[in-house]
Amino acid sequence: MKVKKLLIAAATAITGMSALAFALTLQEAGIESPEAKSVMLKDIPPEPRLYAVPPECNLSDKESIKKLAEKGEKVFNTVEKGNCVACHCATGTKGCGNIGPSLIGYKNGLFKAPDYRGEPKTIDWLYQKIADGRILLPKELENVPYYHIMTVQLTTGQLTAEEVCQLTAYVLSQE
Repeated sequence: MKVKKLLIAAATAITGMSALAFALTLQEAGIESPEAKSVMLKDIPPEPRLYAVPPECNLSDKESIKKLAEKGEKVFNTVEKGNCVACHCATGTKGCGNIGPSLIGYKNGLFKAPDYRGEPKTIDWLYQKIADGRILLPKELENVPYYHIMTVQLTTGQLTAEEVCQLTAYVLSQE
């Protein structure tokens, strides 16, 4: 109520107009909205989910990976889809970001390094990292900045399982 009175007093003092002309509630002024809570709650992602590479996602041989990687490159570079290029670099990308690791040479470099827990990375691990990497994060790293900023693609519906498969192939194609 104090804010409303302050707004009225300021309007009167500045313009010399009647205070009644500015007698808006905060809600009428667009400062407060009863829908704000529901809008904000929509931004909270669902709980982390565990995914397996679907049977139709063939990442077992070089030729299959190559075919899927061609489509994955488009998803990687499309703002409305993965927009991975905003954070990562890959071979041939332009305007790539540097928030996430470079994926150039990923298969023969970072993919061979152990994961957060010291375990070897697998194709299943990479698929899960892209689909919803939060599930891979050890409890002791949950509150460490930058360990959980990878976007949640499949759980939120940002990407389909097929697109996650294509992205996984594209990352694996970065030798």
